[in-house]
Amino acid sequence: MMNQRSTAPRTAILVGIAVSTLLISGCAGTAPEQSNDGESNSLVIATWGGAFTEATQDNLVAAFTEETGIDVQIVDAPGTQAAQMQQMVDAGDVQWDVLDSLSAADAYFMADAGLLEPLPEDLSTRIAAEVEPERVTDFGFTFANLGYVIACNMDTVDACPETVADFFDAEAYPGKRMYPGESYGPSSAVLLEATGDAPADADIARIADPLAAIKDDVTVWWTSGDQQDQAFRQGEADIAIARSGRVYTLIDEGMNMQVNWAGVYDPGFTSIAVDAPNRANAERYLEWLAANTEAQAGFAEQLQYSVPNPGAIDLLDETVASRLADYPENFEQLGTQDFEWYLEHKSEVDAAIRSVVQG
Repeated sequence: MMNQRSTAPRTAILVGIAVSTLLISGCAGTAPEQSNDGESNSLVIATWGGAFTEATQDNLVAAFTEETGIDVQIVDAPGTQAAQMQQMVDAGDVQWDVLDSLSAADAYFMADAGLLEPLPEDLSTRIAAEVEPERVTDFGFTFANLGYVIACNMDTVDACPETVADFFDAEAYPGKRMYPGESYGPSSAVLLEATGDAPADADIARIADPLAAIKDDVTVWWTSGDQQDQAFRQGEADIAIARSGRVYTLIDEGMNMQVNWAGVYDPGFTSIAVDAPNRANAERYLEWLAANTEAQAGFAEQLQYSVPNPGAIDLLDETVASRLADYPENFEQLGTQDFEWYLEHKSEVDAAIRSVVQG
């Protein structure tokens, strides 16, 4: 059993979060199933695909459907939730209800763009009672929190970088690099961590300079967790900035991986799509998810991403809990993100990083 961590440093970060404020062809033209009382009996959740979808189906959707009778469809949209939601809103044909575990940068961007439905005050209050108020924003609550960490295949490198600055020193730590090809919010935070610059003091035009310096060593620009895993399995990469939970999956498969919790903390957000066709069911799902400790614990154990309900963490074995981003020793090593700064400078920051990734 994991001891409950002190919430003081985590609260300071998450309070800052709380106070800041492709169309699916398989569904097109299909009326939602109706229950006997005339209410929709359907729910569509957009999520990340692969192992993430499996963990969502196994631990969350199956239990929710069994308890409520609501038919849930999962749509895989890894890294494209914002773009696809904008397309649906522009077309006046929103077909998703819940956006599951959005990256924090995307969630803030989508909320600012009017792509997420504000939580009703009474629902927000009930959710906050379950997961702690600092984990709730106007547009959702944190779920599937992770670290962008340093991961190394110790069968192919002599030493694993211990700090983010070390990761960008390919001479001292040689090896084929893997780096996010999307998620520019966390990526920008990693780059700032490498240089030690505070966001307010950063030269945005030069923010990607550490990445440009090792570009010739980057063999994979990953855009999904599955791609990240496959690159390590197939020997396409030796050293990576990677999502924490996926690296532990490789360890459980028998790979000789090392995880250094230098990197960046990245909370996910589960939110309701603006103009969701099954909004009542979406609200019901969010409330159920926030309160269901067994479902959250099962999700965390299967995918090894952290969950918001303290009661769920308490259900986990220490071995599992120690792999989560909210575990005290891990959390204290991770840098944080300034979501408001990123949102204000998103176009410039994304362009600077994209010029390296795609150039």
